[in-house]
Amino acid sequence: MAEIQLVRIKSIYGDLKGLISQIPSLKESALVSEFIVEQINSELDNLSDKTSSDYSTYKIPDSQRNHNWPKSFQAGVVRVQLGRVISKLEEEYGFGQATETESPGIVIVNKNENEISLQINYTINDLIDREDDKESKSKLIQLDKELKKPNKDWDAIKKTLVWILNFSKELFLEIIPIILQKKL
Repeated sequence: MAEIQLVRIKSIYGDLKGLISQIPSLKESALVSEFIVEQINSELDNLSDKTSSDYSTYKIPDSQRNHNWPKSFQAGVVRVQLGRVISKLEEEYGFGQATETESPGIVIVNKNENEISLQINYTINDLIDREDDKESKSKLIQLDKELKKPNKDWDAIKKTLVWILNFSKELFLEIIPIILQKKL
């Protein structure tokens, strides 16, 4: 149930991010239409309802209407309020933040949505050092050199991988995670 709630909150966050993208920069226009402000305030009511927290302090008050254009609001105030609530959601729920690790693992998701994460603790060089057969060692060195090139020859990589598969299934299965981890 909590996951469903988080998805709903993330949906509201997405709507708010979409709305901020529709607000013109102050160089373009100092005003925001009443429609956009109504959408923002409505989403903040939804957010308060879904989170059981009070987000009304982020609403754009009616006092910010432009006196000359009563169906418009001051863009600066709207941007600030919307930016504040988006930042709060990003901080509280981690939305919009990329997570990086020093050594990215491999994630495999199956139909049942189980997650398997593997941490690869070896490199192609480790496999080269461990290999006794001269020809397989040569093929691993050739693969390593090709993978380090900026313009990789995928036909050469494919041929080498096929050779390794035919040589040793175990070695092939050790190479694949290394290649996947490089996110080529």
